[in-house]
Amino acid sequence: MKKPSNKWLYVGIITVLCLTILSILYTAFSYYNTQKHALKIGQSQLAIINNSTIKILQLELEAYSLALENCATDIQNGGHGTVQNQLQKEVPAAKGIYQIQPNDQFNKGWQFQKHKMLDAATAPDYLKNDPLYLDALQGKITKNGQAYFYKNTSYLNLYYPIFKDSQIQSLIVLPIDLEKVYQNNFQQNEQLNGYSMVKDQDMEIIMHPSTQQIGLSVVKDRKREFPDLDYSDLKRLEKDQLTHQSGTLSYYSYWWTENTPKKVLKMTAYRWITIGDAKWIVASVSDFNERNGTVLQKSLITLALLAILLIVIILLAITMRNYARHNHIYLENIRLKERQASLKEKHSLEKNLLQESKLETIGLLTTSIVHDMNNFLTPMIGNLQLLIDEHKDNELLIADLNEVYHAAEKGQQLSTNVLRFSRVSNTQKKTFSINAVINEALDTMSILIPKYTNLTRDLQTDGLCYIEKDDLQIILYNLITNAYQARSKGNVIHVTTYSADKQQLARFEKHSLGYQHKNILVIEVRDHGPGIPKEIGDKIFTPFFTTKPTDGGTGLGLFIVSSIIKKNDWLLEVESSTDGTLFRIALPIN
Repeated sequence: MKKPSNKWLYVGIITVLCLTILSILYTAFSYYNTQKHALKIGQSQLAIINNSTIKILQLELEAYSLALENCATDIQNGGHGTVQNQLQKEVPAAKGIYQIQPNDQFNKGWQFQKHKMLDAATAPDYLKNDPLYLDALQGKITKNGQAYFYKNTSYLNLYYPIFKDSQIQSLIVLPIDLEKVYQNNFQQNEQLNGYSMVKDQDMEIIMHPSTQQIGLSVVKDRKREFPDLDYSDLKRLEKDQLTHQSGTLSYYSYWWTENTPKKVLKMTAYRWITIGDAKWIVASVSDFNERNGTVLQKSLITLALLAILLIVIILLAITMRNYARHNHIYLENIRLKERQASLKEKHSLEKNLLQESKLETIGLLTTSIVHDMNNFLTPMIGNLQLLIDEHKDNELLIADLNEVYHAAEKGQQLSTNVLRFSRVSNTQKKTFSINAVINEALDTMSILIPKYTNLTRDLQTDGLCYIEKDDLQIILYNLITNAYQARSKGNVIHVTTYSADKQQLARFEKHSLGYQHKNILVIEVRDHGPGIPKEIGDKIFTPFFTTKPTDGGTGLGLFIVSSIIKKNDWLLEVESSTDGTLFRIALPIN
């Protein structure tokens, strides 16, 4: 069974994500167009409101100017009662009316207190806060001065100069409370956040629904009061208003009438106007979201996005469920295959153990035969020696007896080597010459290996080592056996010993603390066979792993080599290519 392909899972996920992205982009595009259209309509409506505010303000101030002109005529004629009636009915925001001489000497005047007009003993000092006050005393200002501030209140002085023979005789001053003008004529919509405001040419607020804002600059003073707020858009608004005569703009700001100002998106329409000798900017401000209903629109968009997200989650859940079901079936199939492979491996292991038992039996039988043959050869050699001694004079017989004698000795030597090779040693560790141990093993193997295999040696370095002799010899027996079995004909097996160089010493010292500050002897066994395939390189030391036919090997030779190496804490390295295989053994020597 094939593994469930991730292809359709990825296709499903990508499709769902693409649909989600397209839906979000379409929703965002629709929202952008709607917001843009709403902004355009809102700004147009706000510009109409702002123009109406300007007209009301201009008419209101014009009415105050006409009232001042009538009162000035009555003052000249001495009609004080008429002045009082006109001021109380027509100019409720007036603070009083005063006649002042060109030398700034008070002549006469009246002031309002609790809806009553009382005679004034002197003109109030705040009249002089008008930057154009002195020019008005000289007759240079004929209508009004500039807005000014006194005790958090904004004022505007209306002037009416009285001339005689082209010389100013006196100046009638009518100070107006601009905040009262604002409160009497402009009502804030309680259902919507929005208002109109007036600023002078220095961007200081002179009319505002919040009296706390009177006299403050749009950015500088507010920033001093609320230092943690963001004023970047207000700076942009101020720059735009200072460089344009009129316009509309959307920007982020705060509702300054609230105790804790919150950042909102506002839109404004503004226009500069001229009131006498003063230049003001009238701006109408509104909450963009409230005026255009975009709060509800955003809620609907949020619901739409949540619905899209829910659909995406459902589709992904269905896709993942189907994939999980197919993957479960696939994993179950893999588990069954692994169980089958485990049973097959168990059967193979049992087969190998049976083969090992047979080999052990054959080994015991062979040992018994060789032992008996050695017993037969011992008396034969002794009797041949006696015959040679008795017939020294018969040269022809002596030659024949010597030939038989030497053949018997070779047979006895062969049986001795076979017995030593097959015998399980119980010897303890002793100090041996490494080259002597190697020579003994090679002498034995030279008799046992096939004649077509050439076994050579180059023992350059010798040393004493505290070892079990049989351990090293068994390693050599197995490595040489594997080497001559790797190639049927023309194989050359070369055994070399030498001292480790500096690079090898550095590498060997990392292997074990026991290798530090010691001489290291290296033993190499090289053959010229086909090499070890890369795909089985990690398996060669696994017990019962063999690439030979069923009757050609047990798969235990290299496993025994690896076990002995680990037991003695020696180092074993393997290098293999198509030109042959090299086994390198490193062990410390004295």
